[in-house]
Amino acid sequence: MRPIFDEKDEVILSQRIQSWNERMGPRVGDYIRLKDGALERFTYHWPDGMQTGFGGSFYLGTGYVSYSGSLNPNIPINRIQDTGEMMNGTFWFFHHDMQCAHNGVDVKVPCRMYEEVL
Repeated sequence: MRPIFDEKDEVILSQRIQSWNERMGPRVGDYIRLKDGALERFTYHWPDGMQTGFGGSFYLGTGYVSYSGSLNPNIPINRIQDTGEMMNGTFWFFHHDMQCAHNGVDVKVPCRMYEEVL
């Protein structure tokens, strides 16, 4: 049985969203609409681009997101354009920040939306 999200988790979530939003540009967890129309999320950040994926699991840490799942090829950073839109994405973190098995809580977090250009 998964734990129930409560007020203590709300405080943790608020702090983590604030910290994550301080990151500029595309972040792991944000969305991108690819040239073929597919909607995917960023899964890994390289110095020159971002990898994407569909599905998997996004852990919301303090100022970062960690992804577990399959990775698609790298998209060069100069082909990624911010649309100014937002879309909720599903993330998880440990209930009351206590790391142990079966102690994750799922949350929805506003993510930036990008599009692949050229």
